Amino acid sequence: MIRLFTFVVAVVFSVTTISAQAAQPDQALPPPPGVTPTQYAAPIKSPTQSPAQAPTQAPAACAPQTVTCTVMVPQTTYKTVTVPSVQFTPEQRQQNVTVCRMVPETQMVNCTSTIVVPERRTAQKAFTTCRLTFETASREVTVMVPQMEKRQGTRTVCQPVAVQEMQTVCKDAGQWQTQSYVDSCGCTQTCQVWAPNIVTEQVPVTVYKPQFIQEQFEYDVVVCRPQQQTINEQVAKPVYETQTREVSYFVPVAKQVEQQVPRTTFKQVMENKTVNYTVMVPQRVERQVQVPVCTLVPKQVTYTVPTCCPGGACGW
Repeated sequence: MIRLFTFVVAVVFSVTTISAQAAQPDQALPPPPGVTPTQYAAPIKSPTQSPAQAPTQAPAACAPQTVTCTVMVPQTTYKTVTVPSVQFTPEQRQQNVTVCRMVPETQMVNCTSTIVVPERRTAQKAFTTCRLTFETASREVTVMVPQMEKRQGTRTVCQPVAVQEMQTVCKDAGQWQTQSYVDSCGCTQTCQVWAPNIVTEQVPVTVYKPQFIQEQFEYDVVVCRPQQQTINEQVAKPVYETQTREVSYFVPVAKQVEQQVPRTTFKQVMENKTVNYTVMVPQRVERQVQVPVCTLVPKQVTYTVPTCCPGGACGW
């Protein structure tokens, strides 16, 4: 639709342009771009020049001429055009379809299966036992026998020794004296008072001082000496015996068992079902669009054309 609309607009624009050009076969061309009207010398004067205008003669001073011509100027306008288009409209429809539905069916069937059943069995199995027996055996051993011995030794002994020494002592050589005093009642009383007299003197004193001397003494020592002896001892000896015993064990045995088990199968059931669906229905409609139209409008243009003087005395 977009391509059709573009083609119609192009055709209309081309026909309009050709018609406008055919209607004005003798129009004057405008000056080229970038050239001012005063620099463009039109080779052909416009035939649409006013007939009432009298031809002027070139003045003696060779003045430029003012020329008025009609040019066609393009003008763009818009018009409303009705174009066909296709519009899609959603439409709800119904359709009967055949669907297949799986229906489950359960039946009891006889099934033979193999199961494993443990079966108890017995067998004689030989095994080895070990028991200990004790025997008397003699062997030579070395033992350490303790013995008492007398030994001589020297030791240091501390003995006190009495020594006379002079020592300074203090001695009270005082005496009793009679003294009188007045008591609280004003009576005179007398009493005996000891008058001390401390004197020192040297006296002999016996003191004991330690004295260390070396002396011989005898002491007992326990000495262990090796000695060979014969001892009897009980020695354990293992005795291995082979015995048999009855053991029980289980053996898996396969058995065929018939039993009824449920079996479910699916059956196909065909049924008709109405389904709804949406389709897009095309419809041909006409709509109004704005189309640009380019037309040529006549326009009066006045510009100055220089003229050359006779003899080549142009001022241009």
